[in-house]
Amino acid sequence: MVESLQDHAILMLDTSGRIASWHVGGERFKGWEAEEIMGRSHALFYLEEDIAAGRPADELAVAGEHGRFEEQHWRVRRDGSRFWASVVITAVRDSEGVLRGYGEVIRDVTDHYAAIQALRRSESRFRCVTETAVDAIIAFDGGRRIVSWNAAAARLYGYTAEQAIGRPISMLVPEFLRREVDEIVTAAAAATDRSERFAIKPVEGPALRADGTLVPVEVAFSSWRAGAERHFSAIVRDITDRKRHERELQQLADHDSITHLFNRRRFEHELERIVSECARYDRTAALLTLDLDGFKEVNDLHGHAAGDEILIKIGRLLERSVRDTDVVGRIGGDEFGVVVQETDRAEAASVARKIVEAIRGSGMVISELVRAQVTASVGVAMIEPSGEATAAELLVGADRAMYRAKAAGRDGYAFLAAADDPGPELVARRSWIARLRDSLDNDRFELHAQPIVTLGGDGAPRYELLLRMRGEDERLLAPSAFLASAERFDLIGEVDRWVLARAVDLLHEHHRAGREITLTVNLSGKTMNDESIARDLAAMIEARPIPRGALIVEVTETAAIADIERAARLARELRNLGCDFALDDFGAGFSSLHYLKHLEFDYLKIDGEFVVGLVANPADQLVVRAVVDIARGLGSRTIAEFVGDAETVSLLQDIGVDYGQGFHLGRPRPLERLAA
Repeated sequence: MVESLQDHAILMLDTSGRIASWHVGGERFKGWEAEEIMGRSHALFYLEEDIAAGRPADELAVAGEHGRFEEQHWRVRRDGSRFWASVVITAVRDSEGVLRGYGEVIRDVTDHYAAIQALRRSESRFRCVTETAVDAIIAFDGGRRIVSWNAAAARLYGYTAEQAIGRPISMLVPEFLRREVDEIVTAAAAATDRSERFAIKPVEGPALRADGTLVPVEVAFSSWRAGAERHFSAIVRDITDRKRHERELQQLADHDSITHLFNRRRFEHELERIVSECARYDRTAALLTLDLDGFKEVNDLHGHAAGDEILIKIGRLLERSVRDTDVVGRIGGDEFGVVVQETDRAEAASVARKIVEAIRGSGMVISELVRAQVTASVGVAMIEPSGEATAAELLVGADRAMYRAKAAGRDGYAFLAAADDPGPELVARRSWIARLRDSLDNDRFELHAQPIVTLGGDGAPRYELLLRMRGEDERLLAPSAFLASAERFDLIGEVDRWVLARAVDLLHEHHRAGREITLTVNLSGKTMNDESIARDLAAMIEARPIPRGALIVEVTETAAIADIERAARLARELRNLGCDFALDDFGAGFSSLHYLKHLEFDYLKIDGEFVVGLVANPADQLVVRAVVDIARGLGSRTIAEFVGDAETVSLLQDIGVDYGQGFHLGRPRPLERLAA
């Protein structure tokens, strides 16, 4: 990733224009070291005549007034040499609209500038520059005919220079876009009449290759006037890999990682859409929820890998049992949801019966030695065009019907009826709401602390706070027993705020007592998307001040991917509050370098899957070394999870991991023992 940023400098400036952070790619690009550039004015990149004219302050003023300033102009390197820079300055404001500083991205586009200048001077000089360019560079005249064609254009479009030069530029554009492109070129020509040169910001769209296939590209148009003649150029970049990456991110955000069906968030979104369409177009649909009977026994007897294999097989079976237009999702541990579109009660019953019989008769073969049998209990709620039930109410109703099917002996289906009484399992589930509400209202949750031990970082005491709930039999319940219910019934935000408030209180008291300590808390994906969480945490810290960096907020990698823009915004808001940001379970999800490029984090927690077998597995060692190198390059620290023995500790130290966490280094213990 660092290599891909060599033509960028990325700065954060305070309100006076002084450099507050300096990207490592920028250090190598400009020759500056971070320690000698921090705190200096960003004017050090400007030419002396521009500084004398007040350009550095003027550009910040424009960004502050309009939110963004963008231009191409000369800048200067440390050795005094000039380069043609594309500069974007963005104002950074807090939730109250107060200016907090600026973000500045400087990109060296000297090659692009040189290419345009070469076109003006001579065709031969132009070719010397463009033939080495990675992007396609195409020049055409006022008649829209190609006059210059570089090697990258030949690779992208499939035409040789002899085949392309002299032909209309429209041959590179799909027919449905030709009118739009012609309008852009016409606008560029008109603008050139008023000035010597004109450029249009890059736009994305499909390019038409010689073989008739379409490829996604980003195109930057430029035009200039030399005497009475107009000249045009297009720099075209193939963005196939970027688009594929974006699709993969969207896939991960919308789909369950085990079954690859829609996850609960996306399933609920689709259900809301279908409920709305039924009301608008007078249609009827059916919602089916199904729970696997006997699934817990499979997990207990054969392990979670066997359970995952069953979930995958059930997911495939469900997709085969319904139409392509229907919606299938995994909405809980062993719970699935199906929306059958444009159907009546009889057809819905037929689909439910088909699913029950298919699961009963499938016999889940997990391996040569393991064969498991599970059945399904299915609840059906009809989505009526005149109904007033919301998507959330329909899910509750389908659950109610599903528990009726369980109460009737399992391995069957039942419809929701208006007079249905909740079965014992639904009553038990609803009791979780009351218990969670009682724990929140009466401060009955408990926190345990697990040490995070230094392996090469600083020696300050560090702990991760782990939530527990006291059960009715006074046994402590792990988060897996109640957090799913908290998320389902929209109580997770209150639970997260309870933990944050307790952590701030603890840090405040320890700081007042002169004890240096760092605490880490976990934040759920739903709370991440709550725009008010940073404001609420700010109020807690204002009431009970804590040292900067004492509170670390952890977010899982997969939750961050679900809304990467929100995750990046939350990280910035946390830093403004003096908190650090940690990315948990790194490696469990997509884990791409492009993704890391968009998130600023202080700690990266290496997923335990890569740590448990580290000593014996060279592949795991390579992954952990790579993660450490990435984190160091980004100025972040690493924490290894699931550290189970002394050999692993020694190897982690050799690799350069900063901190370790696991039973070998310390088990979770009640918070009351933390001070001791």
